[in-house]
Formats: sequence, C-alpha cells, structure tokens
Amino acid sequence: MNETKNKFEISGPKAIALGFLLAAPIFFLLGTWSKGCSSIGRQAKVTYSGSFTEGTLVLLDQNKLVLKDPDFTIPLETVEKIEFLEDAKTVDPGQVPLSDSEKAFIGTYKLQVGMHKGVLILFPRKTGGMGGTLRFTNWGKGANEFLSQVRITGKSIRFVRSCTGVRCSEIGSNVPFQQTYTGDLDGKKIQGPYQGTNSSGRWTAER
Repeated sequence: MNETKNKFEISGPKAIALGFLLAAPIFFLLGTWSKGCSSIGRQAKVTYSGSFTEGTLVLLDQNKLVLKDPDFTIPLETVEKIEFLEDAKTVDPGQVPLSDSEKAFIGTYKLQVGMHKGVLILFPRKTGGMGGTLRFTNWGKGANEFLSQVRITGKSIRFVRSCTGVRCSEIGSNVPFQQTYTGDLDGKKIQGPYQGTNSSGRWTAER
C-alpha cells in the first residue's frame, strides 16, 4: 500500500510547479471574466476546445459563456481565447469625420436575405468611412463576415460580401463567391437587391 501511495505522491518543487500550471488557466479566465463583465452585448469570437464560434456575448461567469445570434453555450473550462470584434458600440462616431448620411446608417439590424436570417452591423471605422459585418443564423457556420467597399450616398448604401480560399471554409461555404448589395434607407429599414456569383434576389435589414 505504501508503495502505491508513493507512486502518486508529488511534493516539493514539483508540486509547486504543477500547482502553477493548473492555476494559470484559471487566473487567465478570471481576468478575462472581469474584463468581460463590461463587454456584455459586444460581438465576440470565442476559441474553445480547438474550435471557434462568433456571436453576441450575453453572459460570462465562472461556469459558462453564453452567446446569441446564434445561440450557443460554452463551458468556461473549455474556453481558450475571447476576442471582441469592432462594432458600432465599441467605436465612437466622433473619432472619424462622418457625414450625416453615414451616421444615419450606423446600428445593428435584423437581416433577411431570401430565406436566410441573420444580423447586419454597420459601424464607423477608426481609419475613416464606414465598415460592416453580417452573419447568418441559418446558413453556413453562423460566422461573422466582414464586408468590403461599404459606400453610402444620401439614403443609399452599397457593399460587397465575398470569400476566397480558406475563408470560405471558415464561414461554411463550399465555393468562393462575391455578392454586391445595394439598398435604400427608409426610417429604420434598409431594402434593395443583391446580385452575385450564381445568386440574386432581394434583402431587407431593420433596426
């Protein structure tokens, strides 16, 4: 019996080293948790168990992390990294010289593109001009997609959604594509046509 006990007993410097290794991830996650408390409602990319997902952070405590759009609960012990994405809430519109037309578009919208539902976010970029992201809750992997060539003129908007190479597999597309969206803002709603690689139709986004 004594021989078996000694086999698993760790003491001295080895015990201290092992204790540090076990405690380090806990201190890291507690630090992330304390920062996350002021980041509820922000867009986040969460890496866990060798995979990742993106969504709106709605809860972060000592046991779990909860996202919505898409809805997802992740045990905190599996979380490896949390990255907060730039959006309208994290960028002050006063930081960049925006026109009144551009300011009118800033916000988070419920998005409908054909049969696909999701979220569209339009925000001022720190380097000037407008940026945007969208993600679908019932298409691909529900991942955040950064839009390019966002242009606003008066009450009209134009932007490009596309993917190439490895980025396509990251968002859940089997093939590269490019789609151009145009639309007009009427109150809290944007609507218009889109056209691209083997696809076309209409889209709406409403705050």
